[in-house]
Amino acid sequence: MIRTWGNCPIFRGWSLAGGNASAHDEGKAAGPDRPGPAYGADRNNAVKVQINSERCQGHGRCYDLAPQLFGDDDEGYGTVLGEGAVPPGEEDSARLAALNCPEHAIDLLEEA
Repeated sequence: MIRTWGNCPIFRGWSLAGGNASAHDEGKAAGPDRPGPAYGADRNNAVKVQINSERCQGHGRCYDLAPQLFGDDDEGYGTVLGEGAVPPGEEDSARLAALNCPEHAIDLLEEA
């Protein structure tokens, strides 16, 4: 029997708790490293992005994944376009860029 987790054919249905369905599959395992209902659950909040220039190493994943939110400077370091306000509907792109930054230089600020 092949077990998989999400789209991975090895771990679907596998759980550290020993059950057939994992908490991840049910949307319960959420956090900054696992987007889900518990992370950014209120999608009506305004989101802003900022880049910590002391941590940015210029990998460019932010502007590759979300070019509508991020750009690069003359040396290839990430920059926030505009004031950093994320337009409605682009929140997932902002989260994807933040989660894929190897230096964790992107901060998401959710305003109520």
